[in-house]
Amino acid sequence: MQINNISNLNIKGLSINKLINPNRMKQYKYMQEACYKMGGMAGLSSSELIDLTKNADVNQFDFLRTMVNKFHKQNFRTMEDDSQHILNIYSIVNKPSALHFDIVKRTKDSFGSLEKIFSLAQDEKSLEFVQNLQYDILKNKQNQSKIIIDLLSSNYRELYINKPERYSSYLKLHADEKDVVKNLDSLLDSGKYSRFKSDAQLAIRKLMKQKRIETAMAGKTSTLEKLYTEERANFLSNIIKSFIPVKTEPKENTKVIVVDMYGTLNKKNAGLRQSIISRFKTNKLQDKTNELKEMQILFNKIDTNPEVEKFVKKAINKDLKVDSIAELNEVIDNVPLKKANVFFNNAKRIIELSSGEERKTALVKELENPFFTPRVKKQNLTRMFMSNQTSDNIFTKFTKIIENKYNQFIYSRMAA
Repeated sequence: MQINNISNLNIKGLSINKLINPNRMKQYKYMQEACYKMGGMAGLSSSELIDLTKNADVNQFDFLRTMVNKFHKQNFRTMEDDSQHILNIYSIVNKPSALHFDIVKRTKDSFGSLEKIFSLAQDEKSLEFVQNLQYDILKNKQNQSKIIIDLLSSNYRELYINKPERYSSYLKLHADEKDVVKNLDSLLDSGKYSRFKSDAQLAIRKLMKQKRIETAMAGKTSTLEKLYTEERANFLSNIIKSFIPVKTEPKENTKVIVVDMYGTLNKKNAGLRQSIISRFKTNKLQDKTNELKEMQILFNKIDTNPEVEKFVKKAINKDLKVDSIAELNEVIDNVPLKKANVFFNNAKRIIELSSGEERKTALVKELENPFFTPRVKKQNLTRMFMSNQTSDNIFTKFTKIIENKYNQFIYSRMAA
């Protein structure tokens, strides 16, 4: 028999080109040996595996071996399954990618479910969707694969795949329910689906897993959900950790104050409110209801009066020495704010060096005086601090005079 084209001759599916390649021969022998081993592990026919993989590249073969190893481990732990699904998946997935490998490794139930998933997810975007569901949204959920299959089979499949972030909160909340996808589909059919509601419920549920917050806000869950924003949730966490004693459920009126501040927080005032909490938080464990009341009053003043907002920002940024929010409120009530914001350094000096009636009087009459000196020393001021505040060198005095002249010019223009 004359052979005109030796490269076209096949022996058991292998071309002579491949057979005469030593590396290919070594690889083929290795794959044959692996097929015998895999057949025993998965209860499959070794000859069928050899025939099935005769033209497989290394990536395809590794994918098959990954499935067999996982199958063997699962069934070693008494999980019943049909190994035929492995062969079906191998036939479905012609060019396995890293996504295929990862999905196999993350799947926690049967290969029958895995076969359905791969039959429904045959493009990169849908495979990435499956991976995201496994890794984040449905992580550690017992009916993970069923939900994935239901989502891929849904009439809203493309919507779920293209905008998964819109539905992730709902799925996380209801993943343990039998008909989670069916119920989600129904909400979309009726136009009643609310992403905000799901996001809020999930966020507050996570927040309430912190024992301290759960104790502090007992009975307020539904209200917190209705008013939820991400900024408000962060604020709630900070204010409870800073002003609510540990393991103690506050009185109802205290909860009402916290909920009010939570509900009135917005993107504009969030930063300043967080700064106020950081500035005045303490480690004392006693009831802090009065401090929270003063904080509520301060927040309301800030939200309704731009001059208060400006003054408090300066007080925080320039570290105004006041001992409590109540003291800051008292200052705000007794100082002409527009003028104090122009002559803030003078106001700061008065506040830090005086108290009582002398302070109240000075905050009105001495705001344009950069060298205010109290007649009565504050009890909590040390001698060194008083010395630093009242003794200025020539250069410092000159600088204060120039600054004060400039502020007088600015304020006169404002008054005009």
